[in-house]
Amino acid sequence: MATGKKKMNKVILYVILIIAILTAVAYLLLTSKNSPFAKNQPVSTPTPNYELVEIVMASQSISRGSVITSDVLTTIRYPKTELPQGIFFKSIEEAVGTRAKYHIDPGVPLTTSMVIHEGAGSLAAFDIPSGMTAYSIPASPETAVAYAPQKGDHVMVVGCLMLSDLDTSFQTLLPNNASATYSPGAIVDGMGVSNTTSVLAASEGSGSPTGRYEMDTNLNQLIYLVPSETQRPRLVCQTVIQDAEILNVGMFPITTTKAGTAPTPTPAVQATASNAPASPTYPGSVTLIVSPQDTVVLNYLLLSGAKLSMALKGAGDVANFATDPVTLQYVMDEKNIPSPVKLPYGIEPRVNTLVYPAFNSYILTQP
Repeated sequence: MATGKKKMNKVILYVILIIAILTAVAYLLLTSKNSPFAKNQPVSTPTPNYELVEIVMASQSISRGSVITSDVLTTIRYPKTELPQGIFFKSIEEAVGTRAKYHIDPGVPLTTSMVIHEGAGSLAAFDIPSGMTAYSIPASPETAVAYAPQKGDHVMVVGCLMLSDLDTSFQTLLPNNASATYSPGAIVDGMGVSNTTSVLAASEGSGSPTGRYEMDTNLNQLIYLVPSETQRPRLVCQTVIQDAEILNVGMFPITTTKAGTAPTPTPAVQATASNAPASPTYPGSVTLIVSPQDTVVLNYLLLSGAKLSMALKGAGDVANFATDPVTLQYVMDEKNIPSPVKLPYGIEPRVNTLVYPAFNSYILTQP
């Protein structure tokens, strides 16, 4: 009995050893790289070791043109391997004192292209495309579509000139003034004229204007006609700029505001003692983006006394329009306006000036 019991214990021991050996072999097969069982097993990717650096971002809303201060900035950590060189600010001190070229929202990383440094020029210069220039023209509610156009809109510019006839040699208004001349031997004021023709010079603005001879059908004789007034200039209007983008309406700000601060509101106009409505204040100029040649044209027209006005174009419309120059003859022909017939009767009292009743002393009010 004792011998059989020992044999049974040995068998159990051998079975346990065999199971342990098989388990070890199976483990080695499953974990070995060359094992066919291990090829289908997922291999864990080691976690990369990123080096992080700090970059600057906006912690508050930064308005365009404001000076950036440290209280509107913060830093975040960013992988160094994915950081482009020279794009982001790496410290708040580098960004302090710059001006925002655009509106910057909170949480947006600050880049060097978003700001300009002191002495780097104006903000307006960054809004002018290459090869173009900015030029300001005077504006009023009547010439600027009641100030409906704003920055970014497109307008066409119309110019009107008053033209008069000139003497090409004197470059003076026609007709010329006539002066008396005397042939040799003539007696003038009791004195004889020398052997040469004498001209009695007339002072500027004096003398008789040069006229012309016409046949009087009633008298059947020639009469000499002189002008009853100075020459009337002739009006002509034409489109001088077909498409121009508005850069600014009114004056550009000379001083900049601190980042994160709201601009100072315009104080309300106080009522006067007589309770008369105060006249509104309007911007006096509009700055346009035009070509260098159009800049010269606008400068010439303004210095020559031409009147310029703008017409607002539709949103997204940058097309050029071909227009005809407009004169009195063009209006009469194109709009079928006849010249009034001379009648044996007329309106009384006579009307020399067109006036819209009760609308000439209106007071403009801002909406």
